[in-house]
Amino acid sequence: MRLSTSQLALQGVNNILSQQSSLSKTQAQLASGKEILNPSDDPAGASRILELDKAINTVERYNRNADQAETRLGLSENVLSEFGNTLQRVRELSVQAANGSQDRETRAYIASELREAQDQLVQLANTDDGNGEYLFAGSETRTQPFTKTAGGKVEYNGDQGQREVRIGPSRTIAVDNSGFDAFMKIPNGNGQYQVSEDSENAGSGIITVGDTPARLNPDERFVVEFSEDGGELTYTVYAGDPSEENPVDGLEQEPYEPGMTISIPTGNDNAQELQVKMDGNPADRDSFNVEAAQPQSIFKSVDDLIKTLENDGDGPAMNNAINRFLADIDQGMENVVRVRSELGARMNALDSSRDANEGALLDLKSAKSKLEDLDYAEASGRFNQELVGLQAAQQTYTRLQGLSLFDFI
Repeated sequence: MRLSTSQLALQGVNNILSQQSSLSKTQAQLASGKEILNPSDDPAGASRILELDKAINTVERYNRNADQAETRLGLSENVLSEFGNTLQRVRELSVQAANGSQDRETRAYIASELREAQDQLVQLANTDDGNGEYLFAGSETRTQPFTKTAGGKVEYNGDQGQREVRIGPSRTIAVDNSGFDAFMKIPNGNGQYQVSEDSENAGSGIITVGDTPARLNPDERFVVEFSEDGGELTYTVYAGDPSEENPVDGLEQEPYEPGMTISIPTGNDNAQELQVKMDGNPADRDSFNVEAAQPQSIFKSVDDLIKTLENDGDGPAMNNAINRFLADIDQGMENVVRVRSELGARMNALDSSRDANEGALLDLKSAKSKLEDLDYAEASGRFNQELVGLQAAQQTYTRLQGLSLFDFI
């Protein structure tokens, strides 16, 4: 087979161009550190890299969401901690007000300090995150959750929802809290039942809710009524209104002693007994109510105590009001602790989710690196080989160009 001089020259040029192309690609790979420079180099590999990039971006977004959630939840926890401290101060003031050495004037001073504490509670409940989004407005984060009317009533303007962010492929977490849940729906009394005195009472009887966890049915009610006969004071416990004359078995015309505890069987499924403590000296026909606990806001509990200290002065009515408040405020403090516990559980969940995300990121980036990152040792060796090949092609072409038939004449 004969090759013309022009064919030899063209083949030499093509060899040089091919070597230059290979060398240029390897040089670009070494400069970029990437195995695949263009999708056409490895369509399947390039497509897989795009999928891995998308997955990595998604997991990194989960981590950013977790970081933002942790900041918001941490701020909420700090606010609730301060809220609890303020409630503790309110409780201390109420105990101080119950001291027998207090008079109308000193209790008025205590009421004034309680109003300041109530304002601080409202201010804490209206805390935002610095970006105009309130922590305790539920999902209505741009709405100020609490406002105080001229009459001192604190109203909730948010909703009962929660915003959630995704922190994992199948995991979301709430980053907002409902002020209704935290501050407005606190069961009064001991959380199961509440006590109160009749407004017409004439004696000095004081009733205190017990610690037993007995639960009253919503429509269940008991009345402890006192009567005096021949100088002996007795009590009868009625189920429902005393006018219906439905005394509880075993609790009819029982002798009364100050400081005693009265146990009352309930109608719930567990047949538990509730307990109330009676003290002081009730008068004939004085009565006291025992009813199922009702939801009440922390702010109303504080406001009720303030009005009692400002208006009721001394006497058993005030002592009963303070006892009710102490039970209510204890429930409020327990509820704040509950919400803080929920926040802590969410923050622990964030840590677990981040750990899982970091593991997933490591695997995804490792898989991407195997496809995308250049093996420098192999590429450097290949570069040297291609450089030698280019030099050989250039030298061969030069020698072929120098050949002539005149050299053989």
